[in-house]
Amino acid sequence: MCGIVGYVGYRAAFPLITEGLTCLEYRGYDSAGEMERDRLRSLRNQTRFPILQTVTLFILLPLLWGCGASITAPPLSLEEIPRIQAIGNYPHQNYRIEPGDTIRIQYTFHREMDQEEVVRPDGKIAAKLIGEIMVSGMAPEQLETLLVGRTADQLRNPEVIVGITRFGEKNVFVGGEVGKPGFVPYRKGLTPLQAIIAAGGFLTTARTDSVILVRTGEGDAFVSRTLNLATTITDGIKEPISLAPHDVVYVPRTDIAEANLWVEQHYKSMFPFMGAVKAFYRIP
Repeated sequence: MCGIVGYVGYRAAFPLITEGLTCLEYRGYDSAGEMERDRLRSLRNQTRFPILQTVTLFILLPLLWGCGASITAPPLSLEEIPRIQAIGNYPHQNYRIEPGDTIRIQYTFHREMDQEEVVRPDGKIAAKLIGEIMVSGMAPEQLETLLVGRTADQLRNPEVIVGITRFGEKNVFVGGEVGKPGFVPYRKGLTPLQAIIAAGGFLTTARTDSVILVRTGEGDAFVSRTLNLATTITDGIKEPISLAPHDVVYVPRTDIAEANLWVEQHYKSMFPFMGAVKAFYRIP
């Protein structure tokens, strides 16, 4: 059921997320006109996030946390590792341009056309003679072909070289039963266990044999798999897969920890007066 809810919610919200999210707070308004003016002002000042990070943080994480112990994902099999690795957008291999990257465009025979641009949060740049073009999700070679085709009617024999001079910020997100949930800087070869250690390590309530990896690909594609890190910790077995930028690593609770949390939450909601009774009678 959790997987169905997660998938439906993901598909329903993705078109809105790709357009960017606006952080709003509740205010009281004296008139509809004032509310509309404030809405337009918020839209102008809205903060847009890269698609991959937005999907990961605002869709997958709340669903994972809300599902609790019922979170399930297929176990990772050795046969599918090459396919899952290919989904990741690695800076060192078959990289696709992302927002925040700095790209250099050079025309071999028209140096006045050279430029260096930072890809905007909406995935676009302003190219000379062309105007705004969407470059996010393209390989540098694909952008070269696009620029040649779009300038061929204005330049003689255009030859274009596109390179990435600086990558935008690359992180993975580690959540759940770890010491310090949050972002961990990505580096080549980073493994799930290394990311968890960087996020404060496992809590005593962590279920190390059912760590969930969520990876996003092009468009709205994503895949989730369960990793058994208990064998790595206890037996020293090498981790079968490394992380990619924007991956989510979620560490669920053990069944015992989940049961304790349920009792704590429902006990207090059913008998809210018991805390005061314990304090008055000093019940241990």
